[in-house]
Amino acid sequence: MTTKHQNRSAKKLDNIKKQKGKYPELLMKIVNISDIIVEVLDARYPKETQNKEIEKIIREKGKKIIYVLNKSDLTRKRELWLNPKVFVSCKNKKGISELRNKIKEEAKNIRKSKNAYNRIQVGIIGYPNTGKSSLINLLIGRASARTGSDAGFTKSIQKLRLVEGIILLDSPGVIPKQEYSMTDEEKIARHAKVGGRSYSQLKNSEIVLNEIAKENKEVLEKFYNINFNDSEELIEILGRKKGLLQKGNEVNADRTARLILKDWQLGKIKI
Repeated sequence: MTTKHQNRSAKKLDNIKKQKGKYPELLMKIVNISDIIVEVLDARYPKETQNKEIEKIIREKGKKIIYVLNKSDLTRKRELWLNPKVFVSCKNKKGISELRNKIKEEAKNIRKSKNAYNRIQVGIIGYPNTGKSSLINLLIGRASARTGSDAGFTKSIQKLRLVEGIILLDSPGVIPKQEYSMTDEEKIARHAKVGGRSYSQLKNSEIVLNEIAKENKEVLEKFYNINFNDSEELIEILGRKKGLLQKGNEVNADRTARLILKDWQLGKIKI
């Protein structure tokens, strides 16, 4: 039994590695065939969701980047160092027309520089769960790009028509190679904070919550109407408040931490 279980586990791990390897290849293909790159960032964490590795390659190839700061409804922050940029809220359908016009404008400039009418391909890239597919659906006015709440839902390139002569390319969300880790708790926590790792797939939910609570204590206190000193106290108070108990009348720390992380990743908690 042990040998079979080990073989299954090894095979599963090998399949995960193969899938992870495919995503950067698809991302590079998007960059190579696109005339314009739209990089979707989380407006709450623009620096953390920038893929500077791929941005460097895009610039070396002389291609245009348009920054989209999605989830702008979840924060009042307005970072100004990125240009050109458009603030968007897929949830509230804000900023979509501005982005559509910006893409058309850049496409027109590219055609003018080439002195020819060419079909323009626009690659949509970004971290997992920044809202790329939802953005595409709003841009084209119909639900054609597949969406899902779990990070990494899109598994392949999808080609969708924006307007005559402009094609949008949806891609899987990719965490930069130098930042990706299956074991580094600090990196995993950082990715979970921005939704790059789903709350449902994390191994150590309490460690991740601790990182978020340290930076956003007042925000969490206001949302849950709880005063706490650290994440352990937050889990203890909220767990009892929500009745998330286990044997011995102890708070189920993992369930409580995941509940908070779910609220955080689904955008219920604004910063």
